[in-house]
Amino acid sequence: MATRMLSVRIDSETLESVKERAEARGMTVQEFVVRNLQRDGFHDRFMESATEALEVYYDALSHVDTNAKPTTGSAPDIDEEPL
Repeated sequence: MATRMLSVRIDSETLESVKERAEARGMTVQEFVVRNLQRDGFHDRFMESATEALEVYYDALSHVDTNAKPTTGSAPDIDEEPL
């Protein structure tokens, strides 16, 4: 994948913090920043996907009558051996 350059202005304290955190992880500042940007994007996509999935399940469950008794089959007795 082709790379592009991005120039960002940040205050000295923030830059020192980034350098320290990158060094603590054995990474360059570039690797640290890119990794964190990628992870941030992943989180947003994951949350969006999870929210969509939950909406589908909640919608499906909203149609279930939790007070209804089963119409077929029955629960096995505790003394019965599994099939």
